[in-house]
Amino acid sequence: MTATDARPMLAIDSCSDLTPEIVERFEVEELHFPFTLDGQERTDDFGRSFPHRDFYGAMRAGAAPTTAQIPRAAFERLFRSAADSGRPLVYLGFSSGLSGTFDTAHLARQEVLREHPDADIRLVDTLNASAAEGFLVYHAMRMHADGASADEIVDFVEREKLKVNGYFTLESLEALRRGGRISDAAAAAGAVLDIKPILTIDRAGKLVVRRSVRGRKKSIAALLDIMEERRDPSLGDIVAVAHADAPEEAAALKAAIEERFSPSDVLELAVGPVIGSHVGPGMLAVVFWGAERDR
Repeated sequence: MTATDARPMLAIDSCSDLTPEIVERFEVEELHFPFTLDGQERTDDFGRSFPHRDFYGAMRAGAAPTTAQIPRAAFERLFRSAADSGRPLVYLGFSSGLSGTFDTAHLARQEVLREHPDADIRLVDTLNASAAEGFLVYHAMRMHADGASADEIVDFVEREKLKVNGYFTLESLEALRRGGRISDAAAAAGAVLDIKPILTIDRAGKLVVRRSVRGRKKSIAALLDIMEERRDPSLGDIVAVAHADAPEEAAALKAAIEERFSPSDVLELAVGPVIGSHVGPGMLAVVFWGAERDR
């Protein structure tokens, strides 16, 4: 059996914000982003070693976590393992529009290919993040479990990734202000006016504001209205709901989606520390198959 014929290895990263229960249902390799909280470096490992509620509790108490890329050495270890096994490897990565991590993966791949020129190591930029990345990865993991080849997995992700519609709203603009994504003046004005942005990922995999509404209830209602406008269940009717330590609101959002759209399944995802560092506690997101991003 050649490497091309062998069952591929599938690798994912922790910015997909899947739950440990979902990840552990499938045979996948995990790459974990690091973050620093109160001077201590930790690992974003889907909440196993450090519960999400503790992380967001620290943020609400004033902690200002910082994040970093997956170390190049972690990629090299995984890629060498795949090369040594003779199996193809497909890595589905966090959007290159939001992090330099995908470039780091490329450098690691080049290094390993110098040592193992026949290795089959494929890197796929999902152009998605958080629950939107996780939604796409979940479908790829199901394909992998059903015996899909490396070609089939890569073709699926490349073909469908811009049809993943992920929209989210924030409880506060503070994390965006601290991360430099909005100005101090804009954050202050937003707080006074109770402005809640509706954000998404564009065709380049970058974060953009699609609309702004006043008040938390209206922002959650706007997520449902956007689903009504853009959802295409003919592409697949699974939906995902994600939250950053807002379980009651997420449960209410899930119930509203089930009542209004009757999807076959609703994935419940939890936003991890790396994404959470940049959006803050209280983020709510919906993800669904729909119209391809037009900008």
